[in-house]
Amino acid sequence: MSEQLEPNSTESEPSSSLESEPITNDEDKENPASTNPIKEFLQNFQGNETAKNMEEMWQGLGAANVFIDARSGGAYFAGEAKVAGDLVGRSQSKRTASTTGNYAKDIAGTILSADLKKVCSVYVQTSSYSDAQNILNNKHVLILWGDSHLGKRTTAIHLLLSLSQTEEILEIDPTLGEEDLRTFQAEAKQVYLIDTFTPDSASKLYNFALNNLAQKLREQSSYLVITVDHRTQLSQELGQYIFQWKELPASNTLLEKHLVWYLENQEPDSIRTLTQQESVSKLLDNRLLPGEVDRLAELLAKVARNELSLEQAVASFSGQIKQQVETWFDEERDLSQRVFMIALSVLSGSKYQAVINASQLLQSLIEPPSEKEETSNSEPAFNKKRSERLKEVSAHLTQGYENTEFGRSPVELVELDNPAFQPAILAYIWNEYDSYRDKLLEWLHELGVHSDSKFEVRIRAAAAAGELSKYAFRDVLTRIIRPWAISQQQPVQILATLALSVPVFEGDLASQVLNLLHNWSGLKNNPRLCWTATKAYGSYVGLRFPDIALRDLFKIAQSGDANLLSAVAESVTILFEAGKFVPNQYFLILNALQDWTSLPKVTLPHQLGLLTFWILMHEAKVPGDSNQGYWPTLLRLAKEDPMYEDIIIRLLRRSLNQKQLNKIANFPLRKQVLEEIHNWLQLVDDDTRLYPIIGTFIFKLAVQGEERERLRILNKLKEWELAGQSKAVSKIFSKISKYLKI
Repeated sequence: MSEQLEPNSTESEPSSSLESEPITNDEDKENPASTNPIKEFLQNFQGNETAKNMEEMWQGLGAANVFIDARSGGAYFAGEAKVAGDLVGRSQSKRTASTTGNYAKDIAGTILSADLKKVCSVYVQTSSYSDAQNILNNKHVLILWGDSHLGKRTTAIHLLLSLSQTEEILEIDPTLGEEDLRTFQAEAKQVYLIDTFTPDSASKLYNFALNNLAQKLREQSSYLVITVDHRTQLSQELGQYIFQWKELPASNTLLEKHLVWYLENQEPDSIRTLTQQESVSKLLDNRLLPGEVDRLAELLAKVARNELSLEQAVASFSGQIKQQVETWFDEERDLSQRVFMIALSVLSGSKYQAVINASQLLQSLIEPPSEKEETSNSEPAFNKKRSERLKEVSAHLTQGYENTEFGRSPVELVELDNPAFQPAILAYIWNEYDSYRDKLLEWLHELGVHSDSKFEVRIRAAAAAGELSKYAFRDVLTRIIRPWAISQQQPVQILATLALSVPVFEGDLASQVLNLLHNWSGLKNNPRLCWTATKAYGSYVGLRFPDIALRDLFKIAQSGDANLLSAVAESVTILFEAGKFVPNQYFLILNALQDWTSLPKVTLPHQLGLLTFWILMHEAKVPGDSNQGYWPTLLRLAKEDPMYEDIIIRLLRRSLNQKQLNKIANFPLRKQVLEEIHNWLQLVDDDTRLYPIIGTFIFKLAVQGEERERLRILNKLKEWELAGQSKAVSKIFSKISKYLKI
């Protein structure tokens, strides 16, 4: 368990024993030295530099997945984050929480609809479930207090779903203070969850405040469940609201339900046969935690699909993995092999030579060579074949590609046979060889900033640093994350955001990550930390707690710091693009932009919101119907759900009413938006399925607007018609003219 940080501490330029030296690879870029960072951002955007930044962020998040438990609501992306199938516009929430107002300031996000469906399908009630349910039904507030990983969060979700009238659960910011909770304004017929309330706030809860909150919830027919770690001491006077959660569900029943979830088309008898295998029964006898049962079900589902043998599945189970790692290190005494295994735990999936180089660096830190050793070859020539070495560490080679100056070049990649070894090895080294912790942290930091480190190495080092932060958050923050965050090199700063993307999914660390970033985002005397926080909100932090991220991004936009505006725009764009994988993201971002642009035209958030909307028009693409070609995401959304039509038309109208963004490098917004609309019209000529959507947009912009807006659209349509570049233009112009009788 990591130490708690002081949430309200302030930071100026922090010092550290590990300074982040600039990386100088040609593939990397320095912080812009331009006197007009917004203009440079726009130039980079139009030159695809921004697209490259976002693609690298996806890859970085993909590298972090191996250390994030999908059962905690994370691991959204594969390594390259490619989209397949019909993924947009589904399961969209119509919640319209404002990012600029006060009434929504306590909301962190919504529980994903996929998580809700899974909980409904797999949850197994214990004998004490009804007691917790009675407290919630009667008091409208329930505190689930107990050990980690016993299923408190899942139980809370199941309880709230039984009372929800909207099939939506709102998460409340876990960093709220007790005063914020006392004044919390609940919406009618809504259910809320605070997962792992901070120990400081939970210990200060008192009966009077909770009684008032319960009364307000009762009047609104709303409910709240708070989960609290058992190490937090709660006031005895709260006894009427507290239920100690300590009972585990029956493992065999839980396993069967999970298998039905993973194998929805399998016969029940075949599922039962799997669970009754002797090797599986032995595992279930070990009083598995709910998350462990889920992981076992995932492995057994692969057995049912003939992707793994039963023996392989059992061997890959986390309990078995830990034992295998311990046995390997007990038996392997060769330092070079040990550091090679540690390097693989961080860099699995990288180039073979990169792993060799990293292992040699670690060995030199652990056991610096003497002068005599440096001038001699201490290891006999041709001592061990590579195939033997890889076999000993349970790894294999595979073929991949790397981008070079002249194109893609084939390379050898090395991977551990089982990705589950990666977190297991790091945990074992950290816990069992504590005297080498400083060297391990120094090594990871060096991998991030070393001039020879390639992108693939740096992002994996960042992910591993995030994994180690689960065990010692303060140490990793001090030795690695903060030095990266204050680097003069933006690629190094990005590593800090990737590292924080791992602990944000840990219940007892999420509040620390949020407090840290909130603190950094408001530091006027440290722009580097503020920039890092801005980018972090466009990573897994913003996907885990999107409402919190958007509120802080709005405040950063209000600050007026030109160096931060491009980072805000990129982060908001990344959060929008995540809608390909995460339900509700599209609506959440468009609704936020609608909020921002409702402010007066002269404000920075208004202008930045319109600029970001133009970026989405220009950049965001998804597969078209039946995966034939690519459509602008905004058009696809409007085609699938009418609620998007009104938002997009409103944002288009506001964009066209702003000739230029005087606070953002005098960007000619109206001209650029009209150009994108023209591009959409030309797209219709190639794909007529889009005609109803684009036709509706232009028709409503013309006939529902003011006279000057109507004339602007009509004149532009006439100009495009005379140019004869689009058949759709003539058709739409004719319909509008007929309707207006002109």
